[in-house]
Amino acid sequence: MKEARIPHSGAVPNSHQAKVPAEKLTQYLLEPLHLEGRNKARVFKSALGFEQSDSAELAAAILAELPYYPVISSTEGVWGRKYEVVLPITGKNKRVVDVMTVWIVRRETDFPSLVTSYVMKGQGE
Repeated sequence: MKEARIPHSGAVPNSHQAKVPAEKLTQYLLEPLHLEGRNKARVFKSALGFEQSDSAELAAAILAELPYYPVISSTEGVWGRKYEVVLPITGKNKRVVDVMTVWIVRRETDFPSLVTSYVMKGQGE
């Protein structure tokens, strides 16, 4: 019998409503030709086996873990409050690595939206 997981009390607010915009993954984090995102794309592929065509699978993996891990940093900005959360993500290659995720709850909303993400240093290759 699998034990039920309990959401972390210090998780991102409304983590159960979090959004990972598809274009954030397909046009940035997993885009091998993006000027700024290409290095992240290379590391996501080498560390976890995720490529651009796997964006929905990566989004699901991130969202599945988000409620169970605490915010490690929070800052208020012009557009809203940002939160940093490190998540253990299981890749297509079955490796588990720590991935930094950055979220924003914009002033006009009450749900977190992914801003950026990257494989933590030393786990990428």
